[in-house]
Amino acid sequence: MPSRPDDVRQSLGLPDFVDPVDVGEASLAASQTWGDERPATARGLSTGDPAAGVARPFGSVGHESRFAGDDSGDNASARPGRAGRRRQGGSASGYGQSSFGTSSFGASSSGVGARSGAKRKAKKQLTWAEKAERREKRAAARREAEAIEREKDPIGYAREIVLTQLTAMPRSRSQLADKLREKEVSEDVIDVVLDRMEDVGLVDDEAYAAMLVRSKLASRGLARRALRQELKRKGIDDDVATVALEQVDDDVEREQALVLARKKMVTMSRLDEPTQTRRLAGLLARKGYSGELVWSVIRQVQEEAS
Repeated sequence: MPSRPDDVRQSLGLPDFVDPVDVGEASLAASQTWGDERPATARGLSTGDPAAGVARPFGSVGHESRFAGDDSGDNASARPGRAGRRRQGGSASGYGQSSFGTSSFGASSSGVGARSGAKRKAKKQLTWAEKAERREKRAAARREAEAIEREKDPIGYAREIVLTQLTAMPRSRSQLADKLREKEVSEDVIDVVLDRMEDVGLVDDEAYAAMLVRSKLASRGLARRALRQELKRKGIDDDVATVALEQVDDDVEREQALVLARKKMVTMSRLDEPTQTRRLAGLLARKGYSGELVWSVIRQVQEEAS
């Protein structure tokens, strides 16, 4: 004899507004999606297993007994009033309990996170001394590999260094020679490689000096004296530097000084004249302009501003 809905509801501990049939149908749908992770009682509801104490055929009786004022269970479900809405809410609640209440998905995810966190904590934190020791070991290994390559093919090794330097930016012959000396390349090999680079046009101090003068004049507004110091720092010979500086005459130098002074004057409109003069003189002197040119430019700029 099949069990009554009230007995099944009491055995499962369900509230009065939850229909055991709805719990079984929701459990069946959940098993198709998430696998068989539901309680045995819920599986009994969906399969009609007598061992679970539930028989499938009582579904219509449950509908008729719960909705006493309706003609049939079908009509009750077709016209879900207040009680029907409560039944649907209870069905959703049963679905959440049966399909997700015992799922191990969340537990397994949290377990993975805990294990990864434990691994991160278990990783040893290096001290500054240990880090420095590691860097020194890597540098020593790199130097050893370079020494082997340098002994195997010294000219090829030096050529690769020069090409790498020129790929980054133009450089003078002196700069390239200094870089090769840092890599412990012999002087004979340096001369052979750089002479070859000059023959093919990859190293040209005259072109490099002319380019450097134009660049520094436009970007920093340097005077000829400061430009000569910059060329000397790059390893350019005095004769080559003199030729490169011929493109900067007195008119170009004065015009560049006026540009700098006018730009600075805009930021000092509220200052008194002595302060303006002092700051303009310091700016132009740092750029390498002569004293005579500095005072001439300052007077002209102040007259224009007044």
